[in-house]
Amino acid sequence: MNGIQLKRLDWVMLGTILIFVAFSGAFVYSAQFKSDDVVGSDWAKQLVFAGMGLCAYAAIVWFDYSNVARLSWWIYGGAIFLLIVVLFCPEVNGAHRWIKLPGFTLQPSELGKIAVAIGLSGFLAAPDRDMDEWITFFSCAAIVGLPFLLIAAEPDLSTSLTLAPISLAIMLYAGVKRKILLIGVAAVVLCAAISCLWIKYEITPEIEKMPKSERPSLVLPRMPLLEDYQKGRIKVFLTKDHDLADAGWNKLQSQIAVGSGGLSGKGYLKGTQNILGFLPRTVAPTDFIFCVVAEETGFMGGAFFVLLYTVLLGRCMRVSLRSRDEFGRLMTLGIGVMLFCHVFVNIAMTIGVLPITGLPLPLMSYGGSFMVSTLIALGLVQSVYQRRRIR
Repeated sequence: MNGIQLKRLDWVMLGTILIFVAFSGAFVYSAQFKSDDVVGSDWAKQLVFAGMGLCAYAAIVWFDYSNVARLSWWIYGGAIFLLIVVLFCPEVNGAHRWIKLPGFTLQPSELGKIAVAIGLSGFLAAPDRDMDEWITFFSCAAIVGLPFLLIAAEPDLSTSLTLAPISLAIMLYAGVKRKILLIGVAAVVLCAAISCLWIKYEITPEIEKMPKSERPSLVLPRMPLLEDYQKGRIKVFLTKDHDLADAGWNKLQSQIAVGSGGLSGKGYLKGTQNILGFLPRTVAPTDFIFCVVAEETGFMGGAFFVLLYTVLLGRCMRVSLRSRDEFGRLMTLGIGVMLFCHVFVNIAMTIGVLPITGLPLPLMSYGGSFMVSTLIALGLVQSVYQRRRIR
């Protein structure tokens, strides 16, 4: 039944979201701060995006999520349509990722992740679905594989890879041929390890210019599957001194920013790596917003934000457990895993534990599509909780 019952809302989740939104505006402001009279306008846009997202959040909470189950194929099909359309849009920075709309730029891949969670959950929640049949396994692979290929073709490999843990969690929980899934995970991990070693030792223009007697003993041919900038990020991660002036610059400066914050930080608007421009302002408000937070608030501030994310993710898992039906359980589980992947990968890359990727930090990084889509996803979780089974 549509409607909002205030007494049945998860106010802890809502309060956590509002805290994130407030801090997002503050730290996007800080990420663009140069002096008292020179500040970018992205912080104001971020608050507008957050307002749009909260309106969408309220509308989704009002809407009974059981209707989302009935519309799951329409939602999935709409996302696929947008992912196809974006491939024919003008190229921006070497990629086809954005659809320009009046006053807004839409990134379909962000909606695609939610659509995959909805479509896969709707498919597996059908009461007559046999989890032991091969057709079920291959159907799930097709549901996930099509958007994966479309997003990877933009190219946006980091976003496409997030579909793997989302779909894996949903399929494992639903009981889809678990032995095959685990074997597939092992195969993917092995292929990833081999690919990283190949990239580490592949031939480069610098090696080609060397005399044969001075070349390294192990040199592999070029890997054809990835773009040069993607391979550069992996090389930076695997080799500490690789290209620190170009591909490795952001990684180096982000680690300096996080480490220089110390225990309690340098203070708001006093982060030197950010204000002096060592951490590029093109990425500081987006993928590297956690560096700004850590430099200005230190370990204590970073730990506080990690705690907030733990609360938010814990509430998502709690909603999954208390859902009244299988669709709600699977969908909220997928959304929770999606948020966890973004948080884990984003923070890990800023401290050098993982390669640099383009995954933003939920509810903090600047970006309209990502902020609105995240709040839509959390609205779905809240809708499930409001209509939960009373125990």
